Amino acid sequence: MPIHLPPTSRRSFLHGLAVGGASTALPRLRASSFDAPAPYVALLADTHIDADPGKFVHNGAHNMSNNLRAAVGDILAQPTPPEAVAIVGDLALKNGQPGDYAQLLKLLAPLRERGIPIHLTLGNHDDRGPIREALKAQADPAVEGRFATVVDAAGARLVLLDSLDKVDEVDGVLGEAQRGWLAKTLDAKPDVPTVVLMHHHPSPTEGPRPGALQDTAALFDILRPRKQVKALVFGHTHVWRLDERDGVRLVNLPAVAYHFDARQPLGWCRLEPARDGSGATIELRCVGGDRTKDRERDELSWRGA
Repeated sequence: MPIHLPPTSRRSFLHGLAVGGASTALPRLRASSFDAPAPYVALLADTHIDADPGKFVHNGAHNMSNNLRAAVGDILAQPTPPEAVAIVGDLALKNGQPGDYAQLLKLLAPLRERGIPIHLTLGNHDDRGPIREALKAQADPAVEGRFATVVDAAGARLVLLDSLDKVDEVDGVLGEAQRGWLAKTLDAKPDVPTVVLMHHHPSPTEGPRPGALQDTAALFDILRPRKQVKALVFGHTHVWRLDERDGVRLVNLPAVAYHFDARQPLGWCRLEPARDGSGATIELRCVGGDRTKDRERDELSWRGA
């Protein structure tokens, strides 16, 4: 199975279902009234957790554990909890040490105790061996050892991809096997609005760009004709940006851990798909960095809607 962190007790799990929590095992209970709060997914990237909770980086400017703790606290402070939390890679600080993932689990525990399921994918600073052991996760053999998965939440289908190529090397790759799995997975439900998530940003050029996803062109050959794919969500750059490519909305999530540019926010995003399938609202929630755009909301229109 891929990397899912379920709620920590059956009581919490059922509570999560009652408030609309995402689950791959049981059907969700969803309010039928349009007056009910809009269901949403909490999106995070680049937590870069170190085994030492007191670890600071960038000349003492950023404590990664404190920043994730703040993001978790903000999620829990929302009027209603998210149906799911998705974290798109670079979970660990540098090279995916076992202690990094142990500390990550501690920091995410309050979400699981509230009954909120968490879904993870990997970035270039992660390591499949230690995370498999720490989280008791097993790779789907159909994707050649990659952690790829599908989650239904907030009225959308989330497809999480594993773009980790080599540990602590910056480039990302999906690979032929995972791309084939993605195409089959998308074709299985052509009418369901789908959001694809991965760690690495797509290459901005036709050819590979250092540091980006090296098989970007092959990925978009899959996404472009499949109109149910509405958005591609990623991290890696530690930059908050919204864009569009071939009709697919691009959401570059801000980092949680630290930024490279003081003009960038640190935080998470609240994605609320519209009930009529026409698009989604995304809200930036800042926990650090430049907070001038905190709680800024953007409307994302879906292609084909």
